[in-house]
Parts: sequence; C-alpha cells; structure tokens
Amino acid sequence: MGKGNNYAQHEVLEVHEMLTVKSACAAKSSLMQGLATDSKLKELLKEDSKVAQKAVEELKGILEEAK
Repeated sequence: MGKGNNYAQHEVLEVHEMLTVKSACAAKSSLMQGLATDSKLKELLKEDSKVAQKAVEELKGILEEAK
C-alpha cells in the first residue's frame, strides 16, 4: 500500500476500530503476564502481546497512509 491510496471513510474507521481492539488486547496480555503463575500461560501471553503489538504497528502504518 503506497502513498496516494484513497481509502473510503468506512475503511479508515474499520482500521481505527481494529487498532483500538488490538491495543486493548496487547495491554491486557501484558498485564496478565504479571498475574499468571503458570509458565506456559506466561509464555502464551508474552507471544500474544508481541503479535498484538506488531498488528498495532501495522495498523498505525495503514492509518498514516490514509491521511
């Protein structure tokens, strides 16, 4: 997706909504890591947090292109 892409308003709103959800997921996974006592669960939460953060960064990039 390069510069100059024209996104419809509803597309930008959808991406913004996904960004909001993924940000909440990343925050929750990060916070839950501290509360988890099981090592497998902690590792799963750590991986989930990384994946969610990557998605957040990608979605932010899409929103920047849409400006």
